[in-house]
Amino acid sequence: MLDTSRPNTARVCNALLGGKDHYELDHVIAEPLLDSQLAIAMAEARRFARRAVEYLRNQHQVNQVVELGCGFPLHPDIGEITADANSTARSLYIDNDLLAATHARALLSEPNSVVAEVDLTDTAAVLAEITAVMDSTEPLAVCLSGTAELLAEAPAVLGALTRQLRPGTWIVFSHITDDNAGNDISSAVAALDNAGIAFHPRDRDTITTMLAPYRIAEPGLIAPHRWRPTDTEHDTLLPLHPFTWDLAAYAAIGQLP
Repeated sequence: MLDTSRPNTARVCNALLGGKDHYELDHVIAEPLLDSQLAIAMAEARRFARRAVEYLRNQHQVNQVVELGCGFPLHPDIGEITADANSTARSLYIDNDLLAATHARALLSEPNSVVAEVDLTDTAAVLAEITAVMDSTEPLAVCLSGTAELLAEAPAVLGALTRQLRPGTWIVFSHITDDNAGNDISSAVAALDNAGIAFHPRDRDTITTMLAPYRIAEPGLIAPHRWRPTDTEHDTLLPLHPFTWDLAAYAAIGQLP
């Protein structure tokens, strides 16, 4: 049974990104935060994920993408971007939220897209879905962008998953931090916590350790809006963040050796 009587993490995040797949009770929580550094960082992290998937598709022939914690897909979703140049591309969307998974199944139209309702902390189940859907002989990218902040034990979860992923797998990763705009981020996190949505910003050292098994590609671990910016964006999100400003997030892509 889908519970629409309480705020929902996926719907609130959708509202923070300027989406339309939420209810009034979710909007009430998100609306005061729309101008916050948290919302800005979330929007730029989403833009980064889209650019990163497009980069991997074009430069490294990655036509298989797994999104961990897909929430409510925002057009264009990563599967659409992957499939744009290859009709045989595969995408797997995983979320532990029944509402998000149900909504994703209704929205996604790519012929080789699969949605699975799996708890991300159950890494064995996550790997089983990846094995069932993806071609083990082809390049693969795992996208963990806008999700790790929602997991209390994200470092342990990513570590367990990484130990089971095959060599050569790419990761597309972003994470909210309170290294910058700490007071603003703390206020936003407290507001979400009051609504029953736990959010876990992490510092650069912690994020660097999380990504240690991967060979990080240029330009390294940087603010998401500075990661290979382009003149045009697949944009349905909040206004672009000026390149020269700092941002309360880090982003990178890397590959398992």
